[in-house]
Amino acid sequence: MVESGIYSKYLHKLKKHMRLFLILAAITMTQISSKAAELHYSVAFPDANKHYAQISITVDVDHGDIVTFKMPVWTPGSYKVREFSQHVDQTWYSDGDTMYPPERLDKNTWECLAKWKGKLTFTYNLYAFELGVRTSYIDQYMAFLHGPSAFMYVKGKEDKSIQLEFSPLSTWKHVEAALPNTSGSSVSFEVVNYDLLADSPIALGNFDISTYETAGVPHRIVMMGKGNYDLDKVTEDFKKISDEEVKMFGGKHPCERYTHFIQNVESGGGGLEHLNCQTSQVNRWAYTNSDKYRNFLGLISHEYFHLWNVKRIRPYELGPFDYEKENYTDMLWVAEGITSYFDDLFLKRAGIHSTESYLAALAGNINRLENQPGKDVMSLDESSKLAWVKAYLSNENSKNVTISYYNKGMLVAWMLDLEILTNTNGKKRLDDVLQILFDTYYTKEGRGFTHKEFIAVCEKVAGKNMDDFFMKYVFQKDAIPYSDYLAEVGIDMEDRANGTASIGVSAKQTNGKLLITYVHPDGSGVEAGLSVNDEIIAINNWRVGSDLSDEIARLPIGSKAELLYNRDGLVHSTMISIKKSPAVQYRLSAEEDLDKSVQKLQDIWLN
Repeated sequence: MVESGIYSKYLHKLKKHMRLFLILAAITMTQISSKAAELHYSVAFPDANKHYAQISITVDVDHGDIVTFKMPVWTPGSYKVREFSQHVDQTWYSDGDTMYPPERLDKNTWECLAKWKGKLTFTYNLYAFELGVRTSYIDQYMAFLHGPSAFMYVKGKEDKSIQLEFSPLSTWKHVEAALPNTSGSSVSFEVVNYDLLADSPIALGNFDISTYETAGVPHRIVMMGKGNYDLDKVTEDFKKISDEEVKMFGGKHPCERYTHFIQNVESGGGGLEHLNCQTSQVNRWAYTNSDKYRNFLGLISHEYFHLWNVKRIRPYELGPFDYEKENYTDMLWVAEGITSYFDDLFLKRAGIHSTESYLAALAGNINRLENQPGKDVMSLDESSKLAWVKAYLSNENSKNVTISYYNKGMLVAWMLDLEILTNTNGKKRLDDVLQILFDTYYTKEGRGFTHKEFIAVCEKVAGKNMDDFFMKYVFQKDAIPYSDYLAEVGIDMEDRANGTASIGVSAKQTNGKLLITYVHPDGSGVEAGLSVNDEIIAINNWRVGSDLSDEIARLPIGSKAELLYNRDGLVHSTMISIKKSPAVQYRLSAEEDLDKSVQKLQDIWLN
């Protein structure tokens, strides 16, 4: 419908009065619901069909006060500047009677001048149409608000208490948040400060919900979107994981309540940890595929273990957060790598992984690192510190010059576990390191730890100096001696790569063209001048089909071939050498008839 003339003016006034009504209603609700909170946030959805929320923040002011509102530029746990302020539209502030335009100082800052004494309410419209674990989404069926992507903070009042009120659509039955309710209200929550608000996603809509308890703490599973899940089985498996992980810390749970937010989607994945909850995304049809479902449970295990490692046991730099700029640390490998090691190990301890499937998962991590040329270019501490510009801003050359602090961090954590296990004859392991870190730096000192302090705890538990270990595998780029570590626990490693012919490039069929997607830095493709996005047309005058590897496999290793390719509309010809593929494909298996001492260590490690 097109707005025009008098009708347009009338509609504009009506919308303006409606906005003012919502603001006044929100102010009234917050005043009634809680006198104690110093800040009041109210959230309504007058334009849910357009993917908008209307968010108001009310603060007490004196005449002449200047109040500054800021939108975060990134979210803790995901180390990339995402510029959440791009989704903020139509800002204004009010004394309850009159609306004023704020001054926008920069990309994520709004300033309001109070011309009265009393309450100032700042309101903004938030566009949310990206369903993810680190973003927000709104439509007529549901809303998912991820803290930093949805809520601004009041500069200078980040530590003040907050009353959070929702006005959900009448068709929405559930308002789910891992926060205490206000006076039993299902739409009003107490938040001790902005950090907790940023760390507490909220889901509104109609969901399948299941509950269970671990260590006496109530847990909720909130299923967003449809899928082929058996909620009873999901609940049973989630509880197995929760029960197993809490054992590491003496059966004491760090939360009063916990929520699993599960986004069931057609495509996508990933997870994000929070202080009292997690958000994980999974393909909606994954639940009946045993491998995919086990991988999903590994994700749940990973995010759940962040309750301790990251949210409470943390590198010194990861809190309190500066939401306006990058927060650098060289210990993301500790935060994410150690968590990645334990996620599958907890599945093994809980009986979800068999020995065979667990060793296959470990072998997969070894193969991933060993087939990554970047392992000889980037150290583990560099991978951690440069996540902001490398891990989260990857390109076609990233594989050649970077590694993942998840992947190599997991393998170094595994080595560290076996170092401790073997040096103490099975009496200590990496579990003990985390327990000490939790008790010392979180419980007693209430702070994060430095790299030096982390290494000192590892040495204390292992009973040996470990400077050489950390220098080689964290701060330098030494090759990992897998076989040495595996032999200590009776595991055999075999390379099953068949040494097929290769030209050192990968290609994918796109819009009827076979386009190069990756060029190995030491392969014959780069020697022949090939680049990413080149279209491979023919080899030895034969048209190439959709599978490049099949075409190359027909050629003898050591031979040369003429390759025809297109780059930016120009057709080129080059001679290329056919070499043996350098890729490895390790398989791990438990050895039989082990020495009793080795068998003992294997049993402790895996069980």
